[in-house]
Parts: sequence; C-alpha cells; structure tokens
Amino acid sequence: VKEVSNSTISLEPHVKSLHLTLAYQFPQNQFNALKALVELLDASCASNWELRLYSRDPRLTTKQVHKVVYPHSPHEIDELELRIGDYIYLSTDAVDNSCDGWVEGISWLTGSSGHLPVNYTERTAESDAWTLHRVVQLSKSMTPSLTSAEDIDIVDGRSISIDHDERERSCLHHQIGLPHEMLEGSLLNDESEKSVEKYLRKTLEPCLDLSVTQNSNKLPKSGRTSQLVQCSKQQESLNLENIASHVIEVAARRKEMEILVEPIGFTAPRYDDTLSIDSERSQEVGSLEAASDKNRRMYIMRHGERVDFTFGTWIPYCFDEFNNYLRKDLNMPKKLPRRQRSPEGWQNDSPLTNIGLFQAKLTGEALLECNVRIDHVYCSPAYRCIQTCISTLEGLNSRHKFKIKLEPGLFEWMAWYPDGVPDWLSKPELLEADCNVDTNYDPFMSVSKLNDCIKETTEEFYTRNYETARKIIETTRGNILIVAHATTLDTCTRQLIGAEPRSTNELRQVIHKIPYCSLGIVEEVGSGNWKLVEPECLPVTHSKNPRFEWNALTAT
Repeated sequence: VKEVSNSTISLEPHVKSLHLTLAYQFPQNQFNALKALVELLDASCASNWELRLYSRDPRLTTKQVHKVVYPHSPHEIDELELRIGDYIYLSTDAVDNSCDGWVEGISWLTGSSGHLPVNYTERTAESDAWTLHRVVQLSKSMTPSLTSAEDIDIVDGRSISIDHDERERSCLHHQIGLPHEMLEGSLLNDESEKSVEKYLRKTLEPCLDLSVTQNSNKLPKSGRTSQLVQCSKQQESLNLENIASHVIEVAARRKEMEILVEPIGFTAPRYDDTLSIDSERSQEVGSLEAASDKNRRMYIMRHGERVDFTFGTWIPYCFDEFNNYLRKDLNMPKKLPRRQRSPEGWQNDSPLTNIGLFQAKLTGEALLECNVRIDHVYCSPAYRCIQTCISTLEGLNSRHKFKIKLEPGLFEWMAWYPDGVPDWLSKPELLEADCNVDTNYDPFMSVSKLNDCIKETTEEFYTRNYETARKIIETTRGNILIVAHATTLDTCTRQLIGAEPRSTNELRQVIHKIPYCSLGIVEEVGSGNWKLVEPECLPVTHSKNPRFEWNALTAT
C-alpha cells in the first residue's frame, strides 16, 4: 500500500438555501387561516415537539414519487418488481406521454430500474420517500409521542441513550396521557365503555389546563399568565362527567366512521348490505326494485382483468411460428377468436383473463340479486369490453335477451393511441365467436370520425364521452348498461352531473382508483338532472396471485 503524504482536504460551505415544506400541494388560499391558527398556539400546552433529520435522494429533483398500491412480479428482464411499501421515481414526461400505461421507473427500496404499469402505483408526497435519520425530543410532553410510546432519541430507527431508569421514568411520564388504543377507539368496546368514565376521571385531570388554555387564547397575552396560575381553582369547577361523555361520544363517532365487517350478534344482513354503514341506501325503507322503477339509472362498468396487463409481453410466447395460439397459464383464455390480423391485432386489443371473465359474471350475479332491471346495453368496441359485457349479462341471466350495441364514441382517450384506432374484431368475426352484437346498430360516432380524435385534449375527450352518453340517454327509455373503460366512469358522468371536466393530472389520479369491473351509477332526479349514487351491489376485491415456478422447490 502506497502512503500518500502532504494530502490536503478542501472544505467548501454549502450555500444552497434550505426551506421547510408545509405539505404536498398545499392550497395557497388556506395559508392565512393556517397562519391564524398557528398564532393561537400556546407552546406551554401538552404537545410533542421533535427535531427530525431527513435526507432526500438527489434523483427526486426531476422525478415524481409514486407509492406502490399493487404488487407486480416481472415477466420480462426489463420489468421492475413492485412491492407494497416501496416508492417509485417516475419521470413526468414519461408518465404524461405513455401510450400503453407502462413507464420506466426507479425503485426507492432497491435502486433498480425497469418498466412498470403506472396504474399499479399512485402519486404521493415527495417527503414520503425521504429517509429519517434522527428524531430528538425537544420537550417533555403530556401525550405519547407520534412515533413511539417512549421519550426516545432515534438514529436510523434504533433507540439510543435510554437506560433502564430512563425508560421507567418515561413510562411513568406517559401514564398521565390517554393510551394510543383509546385515542383510536379500539378500546371502546361494550365492556370497556362501562369503566372508561372512571379511567378518564383519573387521566384527564392533569390535562384540564388544555381547556383553560384554549379559552385564554381569546384574551390578550398579558391576561393569559394570570389565568393559567388560577388553573387549579378552575379545574375544580369543570365537570369531569361532561368531558368523559364527550370523549366517549367522539371516539364512538370515529369508530362508526371506520369500515366494518359484518358484526357478530347483530340482525341478519339484507341482500343489499355493503361494508359501508353510512350509505343512504341502508336508511331507505322501500325496496331497490321500487327505487329503480321510480328513477331512471345508467350503470357504467369498467372491463375485467386483461391479459396484457397481467402477463406483460405475452404475444411472442403464446403464438407459435404458424401464429397458432398456445395457452401458457390457467388464467389465460383457452382459445382466442379468429381475426384477420393475428397475432398483431391483439397488441392493442387485449382479451380478458379467466379471472376477468369471472369478475364480470360475479358483478352480473350481484346485480341480479339486487333486482336491477336493464333495458339497453351499450359497449366499447374493444374486445375486453365485449367479453366483460357478455359475462355480466350471463350473471344477469340475460345474455340472449339483449343484442350489444357497439359504440366507438365510448372508447378511451385517443391520445394513448398515436397510431390510430386499434384493429378491433369485425362484426362477422364477433358473430363467429358467439358474441351477441347488434349488427344493425348505427353508432353515434363512426370509427373514421374517432380516428380524427387522435390529438384530442383531455377536455375534448371528456366532451366526446359525455356527448355519446347524452345521446344514448336521449334516444332510449329505461335503465342503461354501458361497459367500457376505467376513464368512462368519470368521463360519461362528470358533465352529466353538472361538474367541469378534470385536468389531465386529475384524470390520472381518478382512474388509479377505478379497478377492474368497477361500477358507477348515475340516477335521474329530475328533468335532465342526474346525480351519482351508491351502487346496489358489492364491489369485487381480490389479491394478486404471483406465478408459481415449480423449480423453486428443487433449490438446495
């Protein structure tokens, strides 16, 4: 090893200005109200003051931060694995200009890069991807820490400088605060509510200066000190029973707002019960069938799980040199209908998986159980939408009752298809595949006219879908079923209920919250007036099942 002598170290000051971030996309019009609240804060109140040291990845400078909402196992070497709890750095240009919903991103957890489906992620605050290095308590508070039940000093997630005696003092210090479970309402069951008032009498007494301090904020600063000195006298006059009952009421209200599974010991569930206990429908006395007879409804449904988003680049592996389809997974269709351009035609016109067909049939069966009546059926010409529509009608026991009207005006945003309208299956090909489509239907928008919408803006896309839905409403009577895309649930209803079209970013955020076979419903409440209502049937939810590789069992 060669020694280096006379080496010097040069230090330069960091002159870049630093700033504090209030919140991601904080509305400026709320700043004055926030400032007024801050001025009323009293630092002597029971509170937690912490000093936190974060570091941020320099790659965030030109990237969006997205959190993973659905896991994804890569099927190609250039794909990125998505894990729940990870964050992905994405380029804004890549997200805005993606034509197939796939972009290249960088994993915060592993640093690896690769392609991923954007709709498996959701944009979040940049600060979520910051790394916490140290937390230092600046004050001894009367309430538990936001991050721990102890008064701790943390370095990289580890507790330091806390010996046994300090831990005991910290535990005694926090015994006078409400426990975390009680603040969350999880302790407020039937048994604990009987004794909670007694507990609150013991625990709230030291904290009553909060109420006094809150009232003193209305006084000049000169009068606050004197009033705080008289705190012990005023505590005697406060009614602990009222405070206890108020806390119980607030906690119980929080508990009611949570999503609940069917409780044990309650009355038997009705056929239309949902997981939400705040639905307007749960308070109605009349039957759903009577409600549907009274007001006209339009049911808008997204298609089911599609092959390409589930298996990635599937065409090269599922067709041989003679272009014969070969099934490579149980979730893939057993066979595909014949089409003129195969397999190239499947590139932008993906079929459903078997799970997708099952999702649609489940939804149809649920609508049947809710006595939903359908009078007209419209569908996007995409094959995945036609399959979804047929399976839904099967669940409704109405497959042969309706002929599906294929409407190009219901197709999704043409900005995602720079090469023009996909090569959909022709009506003869659909009839050969046993698809009950209406061959005599004259669509409101022709395919050639849809091709002219390649450069349509977001607002123009909203208007196209809305005008199509409006024409469908005006030329029909009774309830309507529309099966199309994730965007359709918003673009066909947004202007119908009197709202303005969303911006591009707002639309992207909305469609990430619309999974396969989502069902949106609008109801006519007057002459030409419509409103969004809660669906009669339950949604369908399931976890993602990764591919099993049998040779994993042979590993030593």
